[in-house]
Amino acid sequence: MEIKMYPAFNEVFTNDELLGVFYPLCSVEKNLHFISSNGLWMDEQYQTEDNSFEYTKFDLKNGKYDFKGDIRLYKGYEYAKKTFSILENDFNKNGNDYLKNRLKTEFYIEEIKKMLPAQTKEDIDLKYYLQTFYEFSINKLNYNLNGEFGKFSHIIKGGYGGNQSPIIYDEEKYDENGGGININVDIIKGYYYVGAVIGYEFFTDGNDSVLYYKEKESRIISINCYS
Repeated sequence: MEIKMYPAFNEVFTNDELLGVFYPLCSVEKNLHFISSNGLWMDEQYQTEDNSFEYTKFDLKNGKYDFKGDIRLYKGYEYAKKTFSILENDFNKNGNDYLKNRLKTEFYIEEIKKMLPAQTKEDIDLKYYLQTFYEFSINKLNYNLNGEFGKFSHIIKGGYGGNQSPIIYDEEKYDENGGGININVDIIKGYYYVGAVIGYEFFTDGNDSVLYYKEKESRIISINCYS
């Protein structure tokens, strides 16, 4: 299976509605993309048939994901979208130094918060959001520069460097009958299992992304599942 790591956001989504909410992790054949909304908690009163605490459905249009759900599900999405460009611009400018100096997450959060606008609502867990962005970005930069995947914890925490990862786990740990997933199996009926990526290999949060595809209808289901 050929894997493209860290595709650009506009290679994955049809528009920027979810920019700052979802992270593109990697892509495989047929333009199937593994993604994650780690960094934001969910407000379950806004669950729909297309997005819920457990999963997100997308239409696949010209190789990109088209979102039909309710963005209000993702707590703090307004603040996240407003500040994401600030975080990106800072990391594009200073990321090499952060990586070189092995800047720890807590120091990054302390400094970057000084650059952000005041919160008008208390609906975002800002520490969690910034931690997710930073560790994802360090992991991505290290991969792009050094070809190493999943080493962010070792770099910025001094922890164990980890074993070699396949990145996508294509053995059916999460099978078409719902094995390994706490979900109504009717939701994935008729879909085929693409694979799974392990959340803690991309950032601290261990929320895995499990992907299913229904080719006839060009429909995707991305399922959230803790290891």
